[in-house]
Amino acid sequence: MSEKQKLILSRTHYANLYVAVEGCVGDWACYVGNKADGAEHVRRYGDKISESEARRLFPEFSHLRWRP
Repeated sequence: MSEKQKLILSRTHYANLYVAVEGCVGDWACYVGNKADGAEHVRRYGDKISESEARRLFPEFSHLRWRP
């Protein structure tokens, strides 16, 4: 994991793992992948989900800017 990013939260839904990552400039993004792969793998190689879906899953990040 980059020193400028930190894993914030992960949540599961069936076989999916959602990983929210906060950047170093007050932004964030969310990635999805297979939960069997683990959070670090999903953070690095998962598919980025839409902003609206991510904000629904992680409302605690509403104060942060979405990373395009």
